This record gives sequence, C-alpha cells and structure tokens, in this order.
Amino acid sequence: MGFKLLLFYHSLMYFIFFNLSLTTILLVLSIINYVLRVKEYNINYVNYIIICMSLGLFLDFFLNISTYLPSNLPTQPETTIIVFISQLFLFISIALLIITLQHSSCDIIDLDYPSYLKSRKGSINLGNVVSQNKKKHKFFLSLEDLEKHMFVCGSTGTGKSNFIQNFLINFTKNHDIPFLLVEFKGEYICLQNNIKDMLILQPGENFSLNIFNPKGSIPEIHAERIFDILKSGQFLDESTEYSPQMQKVLVDILTEVCKEKKYQNWKGFYLKSKEYLKREHKKIPMLAQTLISIRNRIRRFSVGPMKAIFSSNTDLKINDLFNSRVLIDLSSIIRLGGEKEDALFFLNMILKYLWDENLTRGGREYNGIKHLTIIEDAQYFVPQDITKKTKLTTYLEDIALLQRGTGECLISIATRPKVSEEILANCGVLAIFKTHMEKAFQSELLNLQEENQHYLSILEKGTCILRVNTIKRPFLLWSPRIERNGLHNFEIQKNNQMIMEERYVF
Repeated sequence: MGFKLLLFYHSLMYFIFFNLSLTTILLVLSIINYVLRVKEYNINYVNYIIICMSLGLFLDFFLNISTYLPSNLPTQPETTIIVFISQLFLFISIALLIITLQHSSCDIIDLDYPSYLKSRKGSINLGNVVSQNKKKHKFFLSLEDLEKHMFVCGSTGTGKSNFIQNFLINFTKNHDIPFLLVEFKGEYICLQNNIKDMLILQPGENFSLNIFNPKGSIPEIHAERIFDILKSGQFLDESTEYSPQMQKVLVDILTEVCKEKKYQNWKGFYLKSKEYLKREHKKIPMLAQTLISIRNRIRRFSVGPMKAIFSSNTDLKINDLFNSRVLIDLSSIIRLGGEKEDALFFLNMILKYLWDENLTRGGREYNGIKHLTIIEDAQYFVPQDITKKTKLTTYLEDIALLQRGTGECLISIATRPKVSEEILANCGVLAIFKTHMEKAFQSELLNLQEENQHYLSILEKGTCILRVNTIKRPFLLWSPRIERNGLHNFEIQKNNQMIMEERYVF
C-alpha cells in the first residue's frame, strides 16, 4: 500500500511539474508577445500559439483537477504551492494576452483590400496589399489607371522615394516607355544599378543645353520660345515685367543670335545687342535704356553657373531627351554655386520643350502612355497658389490638365498636398504615406471615411494607403525596400557612355 502511494505521489509530481513548465513557457511567450506588440511588430502567429496553449492548459487542469488536487493525498505544502504558481502563471499569461490584443486593435488599419483577381489585372508590381497588419497577395497597377496621372504624398522618410523607385524598376521590366525623372537631392542615382539604360544627367557637370541653338526649328519661333523661358525665370520678382517694347527688342536680338551658329552664345548675344543699338536707335525711342533693362533682367542667366549650363556647344538633341529613360539631377546646379531658383529655371526650360514636343505629336494617334514625367518635390514646382506664380508652374499644370490625350503621364511627389488643385483633380492613382498634416483633405482625396482619418498618422514606413480609379475603395499597400548602392561620378560617366553607344542617343 505504501509503495502504491509513493508511486502515485511521484506521478502526481510529474504532472504538476510538467504543467508548471508549460505555464512558464506560456508566460515567457506572453511577455515577449506584449513587448513585440508595443514595438509594433507583426506577431499575430504568437497570439495563436498563446491562445491554443492557454485553452489546452485550462482543459488539462479542469479535466484532471482530482489529480492535481487529490482529496486523499496527505497534506503536501510544496505541491499546493507549485499548483498555485502554475495557475498564477496561466492567469497572468491570459491577462497579458488580453492587454496585447486590446493594444494591437488600436493600431490596426482595417481597410478592405482588392481580391486576388482584381489585384492581378495590371502589369506593374507595386508591392503587397496589407490587411490586419499582415501582407497578402501582390498588387499590380494597370496602365489604364496610370494614364490618368499619379500623385504621391507623405512626410519625409516615410517611403515615397522607395515607392517610386520600386514602381520604375517594375514598370521598365514590362514596358519599353521612356521617362524623365527630375529631382533635387540625388537619391535616385542608385536606380542606374537596376535600370541599366537610364541616363543620369547632371546639368553643368555632364550635361548642358545651348538654348540659342534652334536645332532645325525656325529661328523666329525659337526666339519667341526663349523669351517665354526667360520671362518665366522672373517668378521670384512679381513686380518685374517685360514691356511690349522690351519684348520686341529682346525677340529681335534673339532671332539674330539664333540664325548664325557662331553667335549662339551669351557673347554673341551681347555683340548682337550692340549692333542692334547702332542700327535701330533712331527708330526706337529710349532703346539704350531698354537694352540696359534687358541686361539687368537676364544677368542671372548670362553669368555665373547658369551661363555654362545654357550656352555650351553640346550635341544633345532635345528630342532624344524625351525618347530615352533619363534622370536629371538638379542638385548639380546647387553644387556649382547656383540657387534653387536657377534649378527651377532649368526645369522650366526642359518642361517647355516637353510641352512643345507633346503638342507636335498631338493626340490623333493616341494609344496609351508614350512618356512619363516624374517630378520629385512637386510642391516647389506646382504650389497651390498657382495664380500668383508664373509660367513655370503652368507647364506642369497644363501637362496634367491637357496633355493626357497626347500620351503624357505626370507623376508628382510631394511632402504635403500643397500643390495645384489641377494636379490633384486629374490623378487616377493616389498614394498617401504617413502624415500628420491636412489629414481631412487627404482623406477626402482618398475617399477615406472621416472616422478613419487617424489611419494616416499610424502608417508604418514603406506602407501607404492607395486609391486607384478602377477599385472602388482605398486599401493598404506595402512596397519592398530597394537597396540604395551609391554610384561615383566616374561610374555614372562610364554607364552613360555605354548607354549612348548602344542606343545612339547622342
């Protein structure tokens, strides 16, 4: 009888210690689960493990309660203490699980997401749809949605540039369509590692454009174009205007400069100005003062870093610029001693050529996207108070408003939605990353319900709320991180040379 009692006692202790081991493991998992949840890691599978273990231990205890607490066992204080500790661990674990689940429910973005079939209708892989903090299937953007332009917005460091880089890499895999990407900070240079035929142009360093060379067009028309560009460069000084006489004189001189190759530089411009003064001073009143005013207004473009950028004898054909995949890094102008305004003026020139190119092409044979224009930091180029600005912003606005029918697609990236309403009203794809500003306005753009506005403040890095025209409701999207391996200048030059030799661009 004593042997059986001893055997029973040892068996009981085995069950009790085994139960204690399981509850200890459960408690450790619960603590880890809570800590990870506080740090906002996606650990839903740990919740399932904890729930299953808790249910199992509860069932084990209640089904075998007579074993854990036998009525005929002699009083054993250590057994009672172990059972108490084991059950205490179990209840603490359950309490931690409840706290963790309540904590997680505050940070989960609950949006419907497109089905697998709807997500596969496009051809451009943007990333994975997300639901309940879990990545689901991949989402492919269609050209049909992209044709209506794209706007990407979010605070600095939230993943906008990575989103665009991922988009361009996957876009170029399936579509042989040229693009022009313009940026200020040089953070897209690494794309040349992934897009092998992308030229990197750095104004003043490896790229320049002679604005006086008509390149086959009529000199008179080209002169009018230069006047528009020079006029638009005065956007910082709203009181500065060109009088009708000043406009006539400047266009006449520009026409003479553009007609002869040897005069197609700033030196030739000033020489032709002197000749014009000698020839026309009797016909045009106060011509000398008019020429002085013209020189004062164009000084910023004819001296300093901008002089070399706009008067170099380069062989670049502007048409080739829009038939290739090109990154224009405007930060080179700043490095050369120019200002942000000089970089904006340079872009204005490029956009004017793009505008003319699209008008020449027209929309008579429209069959989808023929060219992409991607503008980083669009808030500098298309500010919301557009009516107070000059032609610089008008070109981008008109591209969005009028040139979709010519096959032009505009992609604008900004830190805040303080851009032209025409840009926002004419976009078929809208991606909003984490932001704390203008949430009501951006929620309206996304067609996001008012009670869900706070979603915009709890988005994780690399995750955005996406709205596309062909899907009724906005949804959560995660984009994979693109490794940024920098390139030295000699590598850029080498890669550019290889691209030019293969494509015969220049």
